[in-house]
Amino acid sequence: MGDYLTVSCRLPAAAEQRLTQALELWPVLGCQVEDEGAEVRVTVFLDDKHAAALPAVFAGLQELGASGLQSGRFAERDWLSGYREGVSARPIGKRFWVDPHPQQPTPAPAGRIHLVIEPRQAFGSGSHESTRLVLLMLEELAVEGRRVLDVGTGSSILARAAECLGASWVAGFDIDLEAVFVAQQTVAAQPWPGHVKLYAGPLAALRQEPRFDVVLANMLPAQFQPLLGQLRGLLAPTGTLLLSGLMVDQKAGVEADAAAAGLTVTGGCELGEWAGLVCRRTGLRAPGSGRRRTAAAKLVLQ
Repeated sequence: MGDYLTVSCRLPAAAEQRLTQALELWPVLGCQVEDEGAEVRVTVFLDDKHAAALPAVFAGLQELGASGLQSGRFAERDWLSGYREGVSARPIGKRFWVDPHPQQPTPAPAGRIHLVIEPRQAFGSGSHESTRLVLLMLEELAVEGRRVLDVGTGSSILARAAECLGASWVAGFDIDLEAVFVAQQTVAAQPWPGHVKLYAGPLAALRQEPRFDVVLANMLPAQFQPLLGQLRGLLAPTGTLLLSGLMVDQKAGVEADAAAAGLTVTGGCELGEWAGLVCRRTGLRAPGSGRRRTAAAKLVLQ
């Protein structure tokens, strides 16, 4: 990769949630938000090839009340290095111990599963609420001896967590080839050998048959909503789909789309403004009764 394009500004703190929704409409690589009291400092990162999207990003931020709008370039470097130095291992839920330092790991407390996940550009360091939500929901499932699929695996932290909970067979995939390289490194860095199967490619590369007991999808709604019917088709008759990456105020829309795809929301949990949903297979609605989704975006969350 070369340089990144950046758009920076200040926003009223109250606009942060609306910013998350607006990012779904732009071809962004990621977004950095720094709390400054009544305001937040925002930096949006775009690939150099998406320079034509800058006017739309400027206009969208202005609608959110942005001030001090500036554009620039950001030379490629390890911009997570400072974060790695300041973050430490910590517990998540009842079962997990997430450690960001593979070179100098911190021993897990007795009874906790040690997941070594170095913060990288691939989604899933364990620090973001959406990833933590899946871990919380996953530890409440009877995963032992079951077949698990991790859709959009990113760093593979969720696939590895399922394996550590006793899943008999775990596969993860991502459309981002670089993310799969990171996932392979994550599996190799664990305190004990892992056997997660990883590949780069789309969901369509999987044979559509009901063979997975648990499917994990930690993505933005704009990414997973068009796939809900296919995800249902991969679930065993008594299988479970865990969805995360949505905001609390998006739950009703996702539940409606899930119902249209033949899925029933049977549970879930929330962390701050983020929500996760537990879904089971049900009958299909009549054609045309679901909501339509056309927007698609990719957002790297750490």
